[in-house]
Amino acid sequence: MRRRSRFSSFSVLCRAAILIAAVLAAWESARATPSQSAEVLERRGKQIAGTGNIAPQLTLSQPTGGWTASLQIEIAGSCSDETADPISATVNGVRYFIRSSGGRFSRKFPAAPGKNTVVVECVNRAGAARETRTLEAVISALPLKVVLTSDTDGVYTDLHIYEPDGHHVYWASTESPSGGIFVLNQQEDSFDQPGYGPYLYVHPAPRAGVYRIDANYWPGAAVQHTLANLDIVLDEGLAGEKRVRVRKPLARPGETKTLAYVLIRPNKQPPVLFVPEQDPESRMPEEVARYKREVEPKINSSAENETEAYLLPADEDAARRAVVLLALAQARKKSPRWENKQQDCAGLVRFAYREALTERSAPNLKRLALPNNVHLPVVSRAARRMFRSFPNIWLTGLTEQGVERYSAFADAETLVGYNFRLKGRNLRDAAKGDLLVYRKPAESDQPFHIMLYVPGRGGDVVVYHNGAQGEEGQVRVVDVGELMRAPDAVWIPRAENPYFLGVFSWNRFNPGDAESL
Repeated sequence: MRRRSRFSSFSVLCRAAILIAAVLAAWESARATPSQSAEVLERRGKQIAGTGNIAPQLTLSQPTGGWTASLQIEIAGSCSDETADPISATVNGVRYFIRSSGGRFSRKFPAAPGKNTVVVECVNRAGAARETRTLEAVISALPLKVVLTSDTDGVYTDLHIYEPDGHHVYWASTESPSGGIFVLNQQEDSFDQPGYGPYLYVHPAPRAGVYRIDANYWPGAAVQHTLANLDIVLDEGLAGEKRVRVRKPLARPGETKTLAYVLIRPNKQPPVLFVPEQDPESRMPEEVARYKREVEPKINSSAENETEAYLLPADEDAARRAVVLLALAQARKKSPRWENKQQDCAGLVRFAYREALTERSAPNLKRLALPNNVHLPVVSRAARRMFRSFPNIWLTGLTEQGVERYSAFADAETLVGYNFRLKGRNLRDAAKGDLLVYRKPAESDQPFHIMLYVPGRGGDVVVYHNGAQGEEGQVRVVDVGELMRAPDAVWIPRAENPYFLGVFSWNRFNPGDAESL
């Protein structure tokens, strides 16, 4: 009797189309509009003091004084009242907030050329503790500096810069070809956190033209308002230095507001600032008016359809590693987070990618119930923020109005057709977490079959679900060498195999990053 090939059951992969009875509800934008009422405005920006009844003591470890050549000043230390959160830090007269954890705090803030004065304060019911430091920043004068903060913890108030050539600089695309420097909201080793900020953009030699400055409100389904605080400094460190603060309420999740236009003029003429809804239209420079007529419609149209953002390099590496760890773990013991009705070849990909991006909170990890020796790398919140309604991460098509539609569910054909890009038809093109895609036209119901590629020191493997339901359903791990010798030539991943469509990578992975993975 012939031994049954371990690949024979693979031919039934994804035969049964999985219809989800209820897809996770899409995150709905609130209908509220920014409130200007005195009651709301009074509560915005109000400091939350600690609950202790003993006068706090403040220990400031940074800055120590002296001088620095950095564009940012680190403020770090501890407060004896562990409930004091946030900590107030005033740098050159501008107040910021620092999130405190167990009384400890650390965050960097923009420096100014020359003398910088830093005042740090922790407050509770019994009073306030205050420390002051001064240090000299040996940095060049800055023609353009933009700092965005907010008054609310737990939400994102994102800074977006549109440079004169139309280049968009923001949290997911921080590179400025013209030489602008964009710094993410960072605290200690965690970057792009929600909360107070700051986001920082400086340009040491801005080209002439109009710079548009936007703020985007992303509360992550939180129902609350925030106040965007935008500080614009022109010709900092020079005799003509100009500082302006723009404050704008934000309330509708996902809304973007243009807070200011900065006109950089040629021949060393002083720059001009125009603030919508604050400055009269009669004072709008002709260059800004022309920009609004001719350039802005194109930018707005592009921004509405801007979905091809890539994960940050650190997040891509963490996500790829997490995808393969999650997939391999299912071969040992299926996670209760992977619903039975979604267990097929496409379901394994959906599960692994969704959980790779999910927050590593204790409750989430407990629900995953992974083997004790499986430790998932952490991705930042920035990865989840690429999707307006995470975990709806799969593009499934367009609405009648041409707007992209995302869902938590996508079958194999939709994953391949809308969400993964072809890298090549040679196995050497594959990186961890990429897909090997096959198509058997004779199987009209579910012709696409997919495997996840996992490189390893002991040999490369693929992991896939066999497509069967119930107790027959299995997640299998197969050595690539064995796959290349498969009795059924349909599954050999070679370019000459007409059933092998090639190696596919997720659209959210930067095409230039995979070579190092």
